[in-house]
Amino acid sequence: MTDQIDLIIAGIGIALAVPVTFMVANWVRKNVDHGEMRFGPDGKVIEDEDKT
Repeated sequence: MTDQIDLIIAGIGIALAVPVTFMVANWVRKNVDHGEMRFGPDGKVIEDEDKT
C-alpha cells in the first residue's frame, strides 16, 4: 500500500513540474529586469531616467 502512495505522490510531482516551471519562467520574464540596453540612431546607449 505504501508503494502505491509513493508512486501517486511521485506522479503528481512529475505532472506539476512542467506547468510550475513555465509559470515561474513567465513570472521571471515579466518581472525581473534583464538589463537590456537600448541604442539610439547614433549608436550611443539610451539611459532611462525613470530608473531608481
